[in-house]
Amino acid sequence: MDSLQKPQISKQHAQEQHAQKHETHEEELPEQPSKLKKLFIIMGGLCLILLMLSFTFVSFPISDIIRGQLESNPLKDNIIQLENFAIIFENNTLEELQQIYFTEQKNEFSVCLSGNKENQEYHINSLYQPEMYEQSFNHVTFQPCSQDTLIMLHSHPYKSCLASDTDLNTLKQTQLNNPDVLMVIMCQPDRFSIYN
Repeated sequence: MDSLQKPQISKQHAQEQHAQKHETHEEELPEQPSKLKKLFIIMGGLCLILLMLSFTFVSFPISDIIRGQLESNPLKDNIIQLENFAIIFENNTLEELQQIYFTEQKNEFSVCLSGNKENQEYHINSLYQPEMYEQSFNHVTFQPCSQDTLIMLHSHPYKSCLASDTDLNTLKQTQLNNPDVLMVIMCQPDRFSIYN
């Protein structure tokens, strides 16, 4: 009877050892997610990042600032050079204009620029501020510039370089009497958007 029990014990013992090895082997290898599941997680994360970036860069005022920077022109050596024409500041008019800009940081302001137009160059040699009817951080209404004005300039808040619909309508009305007049938006001490 002892000889019959030994093989059963050894067989049972072998099965237990095999089960233990199998459990140990399962514990050593963590369960790996499928490649498809990983792909979905990565794609979902990328979609969320793109949504956040698009919200950040397309929402107001970021999109207007980016568009304004692309549409506006920098000042170089007292000249704003555009594709078809140039604006040249003479007789310290640029210094006067920048002084007004720095003084009026809290409100928009308006300036009428005069001079002469030679071919495709606007030579600015004088300026004056018209009477302001209403001024705020993002709005100005003013008395119309004189008939000999070449450029109607007004400021916008820092880096907000795009003309409003009101600005463009004002320009159209003024050009009925003076087709050469330009509208200029000053949005930084040395950056301007020009509309003709």
